[in-house]
Amino acid sequence: MNAKARRVAIPKDRKTKRRVLRIEDRAYVSLGGRSAWGLCHSKLHLIEILGSLEAFDYLDTLIHEMLHYYFQKATEKHVEKVATKMANALWDRRYRRMEK
Repeated sequence: MNAKARRVAIPKDRKTKRRVLRIEDRAYVSLGGRSAWGLCHSKLHLIEILGSLEAFDYLDTLIHEMLHYYFQKATEKHVEKVATKMANALWDRRYRRMEK
């Protein structure tokens, strides 16, 4: 596939004209040929999450990938630790994923 065919239009906020982070559920997420729960594509402003995850794992993975997006220099170890602490705090306060 050539470079032009792979280009994706990155949506922008109508008022601010800033690029919008898209979060999409996927049936399969691949990281270097291996399956993954989530993946952050910073340059595309896209986060992919394995849609079949249980509610807590989905929350933890979403926070994890958002931390990668907003703090790109953070280490994996730090992102894992902070994401799980945030997910636990939200889960303890009964935040849950709602079905569409």
